[in-house]
Amino acid sequence: MGPHERGRFAPEAWGHLLALSGSGVLNSAEFEHVIERALAVIDGRIALDDLRAMMEGAGLSDDGSAGSHLTIH
Repeated sequence: MGPHERGRFAPEAWGHLLALSGSGVLNSAEFEHVIERALAVIDGRIALDDLRAMMEGAGLSDDGSAGSHLTIH
């Protein structure tokens, strides 16, 4: 991911993703998929609330509980 893509994320949203990845809630493939999906579906700056809503809609909560596995369509 280039700096122009990372720059679309508000610092709180980017930090939240890093925290989820660092804690093991998201593995590296899921981390990349969430980033790609957020860039594709959220226009403009990606705020923490936007990111959380997108992830919640995909069935993943902040504590990592999901139905079975993260799938974002």
